[in-house]
Amino acid sequence: MAAAAPAKGHSPTVVHLAWSKYKQQLTKKPLQTKALTSACVASLSDVIAQRLIGTKYSLTRTIKMALWGLLIGAPSAHFWHMYLQRWFAGKAETLQTVLQKVALDQLTFGPLYNLAFMAYTSMVVNGMPAAAFQRRFSREYPALQVNGWRVWSVVSLINYRFVPLQFRVLFANIVALFWGVFVILSSRARPPALKTA
Repeated sequence: MAAAAPAKGHSPTVVHLAWSKYKQQLTKKPLQTKALTSACVASLSDVIAQRLIGTKYSLTRTIKMALWGLLIGAPSAHFWHMYLQRWFAGKAETLQTVLQKVALDQLTFGPLYNLAFMAYTSMVVNGMPAAAFQRRFSREYPALQVNGWRVWSVVSLINYRFVPLQFRVLFANIVALFWGVFVILSSRARPPALKTA
């Protein structure tokens, strides 16, 4: 995922400069950089979802989604990838090791993350009462998780096989942009705009 260096004698492009700055920040402040990136991705997912739903735009919803990425999404993914790295330390990065990581990821972290994200988008973002969420969970979570395995098993395989550790959360964030839209849209067909304080 490294950007190509500009040709000798040419000025670096804006993209190259931004990528270089991002990598510097990722080295200096990995958790904070991942959290801010995830907050931006979660916000963008919500903006896209709101446009697709066609309701009046709610900044409150977008802020709540940004808080998910900032406080829950990125930190949990960051520490999970660090944990997996330590768990498999010393093992050769063979296909078998990668498949073991994918299996562990998809049978533990993935389902818990999807459950937390579904609960957050339902109750915090859309204001759904806990009892209504429990009914929704029973009705919709199994299908959501099956779809999650279809998408995230492949994403995890690519991530653990080809993506350096420091960029794994970023790679997952890119996919999460679309996954977030899917989950937000599935949380309510046409959610009312949230009340602002």
